[in-house]
Amino acid sequence: MNHTDAEAKSYARGILLVLVTTLLWGFLPIILKVALTEFSAGTIAWFRFLFAFVVLYLLLSLRGSHPALILRRPPILGIVAGASLSANYFGVTEAVNLSTPSNAAILIQLAPVLLAVVGVLFFKERLTPLQMVGFAVAAVGFYLFYIDQRGNVKDMTHYSTATVYIMFAAVVWVLYISCQKLLSRSFGAQSLNLLVYGVAAVVLVYKVNWVEFTGIGWKGWTVLVVLGLNTLLAYGALAESVKHVPLTIISPLITLNPLITLTGMLVLPALSSGRLMPEIIGTWGYLGAVTAVGGVVLVIARK
Repeated sequence: MNHTDAEAKSYARGILLVLVTTLLWGFLPIILKVALTEFSAGTIAWFRFLFAFVVLYLLLSLRGSHPALILRRPPILGIVAGASLSANYFGVTEAVNLSTPSNAAILIQLAPVLLAVVGVLFFKERLTPLQMVGFAVAAVGFYLFYIDQRGNVKDMTHYSTATVYIMFAAVVWVLYISCQKLLSRSFGAQSLNLLVYGVAAVVLVYKVNWVEFTGIGWKGWTVLVVLGLNTLLAYGALAESVKHVPLTIISPLITLNPLITLTGMLVLPALSSGRLMPEIIGTWGYLGAVTAVGGVVLVIARK
């Protein structure tokens, strides 16, 4: 195998890993909506982190990576990152609970937009003309989607509360990524993931409704395990993809995940036997969603 073939295979593997993350995050809000018929947001978020922590710890132990090292002397920023991601998970889950999967998937795209702003303010990054256009396009898209949803939702109070939750989730996600960016200079990606999962599980313990585990059937356990695997595989694939593909390719591809959510919600409610209710999204809502995602892709794009 020559050098070019090896590079091509590495690139293809990286793209495949990015697509795995994109698909998992695209279907995540839909699975959360199903899980919320049996469990509260706190219980779901806590179980996802606990499951991911236990499985990743075992995997790293089998690989001889000494996972306990980072847990014995955790960096302060690692603790902040874990607390931030726990708040993000809880906020997104509550937003899905109070509104719809597509609503949460579209509005959480505020997070990469805010991250670009933080990059300018704190990391001295410069905005390109293309990114500036992206901000304007994203703003138009978010506005169109919001106006459509405001006219279609049955309970405006729930929708407004969901919007607050999702904006909060976007802000704390930016804090999490900022901490990760600083920590990545000194720690491996999977070790950081392990610490973040562990801290988040501890933080969310007080949000668990333990009664919900009483008499839980196989369907309940299945959806919880699927959510736990989603957390583990999505972040694991993302961490590995960085080794093979530039971030300039990864970021735009991942940002397309809301389009998967929208497509899934057009098809899956009819197949769910009533466990997943159809969404009400008008033409302007779909146009706004696609426009917002396109604007976000421009914001995070690089040369």
